[in-house]
Amino acid sequence: MRASGSRRGGRGLWTLLLATGLGITAVDATAQPRPAPSSATAPPAPALQAERPPLSLSLQGEAKAEYTVASVLVQQRDYENASVRFQRAYELSRDHRLLWDVALCHKELRRYARLLGTLDQMEAEAGAALSDQERQDIVALRAFAERLVSRMEILTSAPGAEVFVDGERVGTTPFPEPVPVDIGERKIRIVKPGFKEITRTETVAGGGRIAFSVTLDKVAPRGRLRVAAGPSDVIAIDGQVVGRGAWEGSLTAGAHVLRVTAPGMLAHQAEVLVQDGETRRIDVTLDDTVDRGMPWLWIGGGAALLAGALVAGAVVFEPGRPAKLGTLGSFPLSFGTPGGRR
Repeated sequence: MRASGSRRGGRGLWTLLLATGLGITAVDATAQPRPAPSSATAPPAPALQAERPPLSLSLQGEAKAEYTVASVLVQQRDYENASVRFQRAYELSRDHRLLWDVALCHKELRRYARLLGTLDQMEAEAGAALSDQERQDIVALRAFAERLVSRMEILTSAPGAEVFVDGERVGTTPFPEPVPVDIGERKIRIVKPGFKEITRTETVAGGGRIAFSVTLDKVAPRGRLRVAAGPSDVIAIDGQVVGRGAWEGSLTAGAHVLRVTAPGMLAHQAEVLVQDGETRRIDVTLDDTVDRGMPWLWIGGGAALLAGALVAGAVVFEPGRPAKLGTLGSFPLSFGTPGGRR
């Protein structure tokens, strides 16, 4: 494709063969005008809209640089990057003719929904600056694209859900009006904080309408818990071992039972409250039962671990005298720390 000046005062690089739908081609700026009829036979000429200079002359500075790069990319058929450069040139200059070039790039990339959106933007922002011919071209290009999209409408049980089509955000429910979706198989994703995400695939025929309703299910509020303990300490949450030494994870909001254990150490157990959307940190240091001078530990069922002896029944202490065991007696175990270590 050969870059050139534009018709009607430089509206863009291209002219669209809309009548046949054959695509895009450039217009040769060097083409000579047809000879005017002789004054003897020519009717009075109607008043014409003032000619605008081509974009290559009217644009200045960075906008002109972006336009020049986009023109080269069009010649190389790199329409993806050309559309980005044309859009940037428009943002710098606000010359609506650049939006026409953006729309034609979308056409070459078969992104017809984006094409329609660009035409809407062009009409809304250019307004009275559009020439009659430009308006006719917009109508013709729009009619072409409408055959290759379907209009989609989605109702959700909870309003305010964001809708994405093939990863591109198209709006928030409820849509003010149905949105265009390109022909073909499309992945639709519906997202709202506090609700389960919904993903579905729709086959779009083009030229029609898609409408469906979705029920969004709430998800339980969640927070995060971060536990730091000794390198070999075993960490359990609600009775399930989740790690050793350190652990961090997501939990439903509410109360959870944290237990940290290690051989020869007094177990740590506590109820931990996790708040919605927050991260709570718990640091745990286990105590050595012998070094701390704690000679016995109840283990349930009326039994106790007493300095290496299993005691059933009562343990009686009298001031100034050794402890007396109850009538059921005791069963000696190995001396030293629990586990038989000396």
